[in-house]
Amino acid sequence: MDAPMSSKSLISMVIYGFLLLSLCNSLKDNAVDGTRAYFHALKISSLPSSDVCKESSKAPNEGSSSLKLVHKFGPCNPHRTSAAPASSFTEILRRDKLRVDSIIQARRSMSLTSSAEHVKSSVPFYSLPVPASDYIVNVEIGTPKKEVPLIFDTGSGLIWTQCKPCKACYPKVPVFDPTKSTSFKGLPCSSTQCQLLGQGCSSSKCTYKTAYVDNSSSAGIYATETISINHLRYDFKNILIGCSNQVSGDSEGQSGIMGLNRSPLSFSSQTANIYNNLFSYCIPSNPGSTGHLTFGGKVSNDVKFSPISKTSPSSDYDIKMTGISVGGRRLLIDASAFKIASTIDSGAVFTRLPPKAYSTLRSLFREMMKGFPLSDQDIFLDTCYDFSNYSTVAIPSISVFFEDGVEVDIDVSGIMFQYPVGSKVYCLGFAELDDKVSIFGNFQQKTHTVVFDGVKERIGFAPGGCD
Repeated sequence: MDAPMSSKSLISMVIYGFLLLSLCNSLKDNAVDGTRAYFHALKISSLPSSDVCKESSKAPNEGSSSLKLVHKFGPCNPHRTSAAPASSFTEILRRDKLRVDSIIQARRSMSLTSSAEHVKSSVPFYSLPVPASDYIVNVEIGTPKKEVPLIFDTGSGLIWTQCKPCKACYPKVPVFDPTKSTSFKGLPCSSTQCQLLGQGCSSSKCTYKTAYVDNSSSAGIYATETISINHLRYDFKNILIGCSNQVSGDSEGQSGIMGLNRSPLSFSSQTANIYNNLFSYCIPSNPGSTGHLTFGGKVSNDVKFSPISKTSPSSDYDIKMTGISVGGRRLLIDASAFKIASTIDSGAVFTRLPPKAYSTLRSLFREMMKGFPLSDQDIFLDTCYDFSNYSTVAIPSISVFFEDGVEVDIDVSGIMFQYPVGSKVYCLGFAELDDKVSIFGNFQQKTHTVVFDGVKERIGFAPGGCD
């Protein structure tokens, strides 16, 4: 005879059944009247992701140039040095916190005074840490072309890669040799451009050094070089880059960084006259799939835009968040909770919310998930669940709203973060940030097309961006 079921187990089964019924009903309603599902089916797995690369079926827009966006530990990265180690998820969390801390530090320093000299002396232009994001693009540099993998980063300016001769460089990844490129030109110290950059000199060449909060760094010389990406009719000549012969920090598949912020040094700014200062990207749902980083092209009617905040630092991308919904229920949050604009950042992983907004989100999410046991984890993500007894779980949908009526319905892959790797513990991928900045992280941006329109100073979102 089977053992009698405990009242606690019975209650859990009833609640879980109700959630699944809600999921089925919402999916049914979605099919009938076009409304969105208010619960998602999350598949629970302790197995590693597939080692087979799934290419995006998204075709480039007319007039655009596109690069594949791949996970550095995933099977789509041709320069992958290893599969993701068990410690990589802990490292992602550590670097994400450093990323956030550095954004706060930079904002505080810039708010002390509007003096450009103060900003220059107290906050290095390259003050952000190496992105916590693990997504890279493969770019061709030089003549003849040499492919190098670079982390794409909307929070950095300069595009740089490691170069020979190397005093200290990342192992097992490509190193660019400028002596073999006929288009490479070191930037002379006497040049007006070098003087405007305000950096040092060595052997008559203009030098640079980037120091990041996570103690990594890159040092070398400024140069102009030819940059090529897929689907181009021609190459970009005389792009200012950093050629680094001394780097420190960890690398697992990248040779440098492709900066995409609003500063004059970024690749997007340097090619603005060709692509009308327009670029977009889509981060795939998992490491085994590809996304894209696209420059130029036509903007789909599906993209909904929100204006860049007038108070945004000149190099950053800030827009105003106006609300959040969980399971179809709009959170009752006073508008004052969103008085600070949110940074749209490709380098920060998790979305950071003001205290009032986060506590309300957490409370409603926990209420809708009360049939599952909470699991204490020694990390800043404080709403975690042990799904060891489940193969599929119904989790509430989450939408984030921005100014001008823009709604971003977070993909199921961007709601809960599996931690640690190989476990069946999943954590809500949002956190509190008790400071004068909020961040919309790349984890919540998954599968959406995110469009940066520099001419009209706006940022847009559209679902289904990778497929």
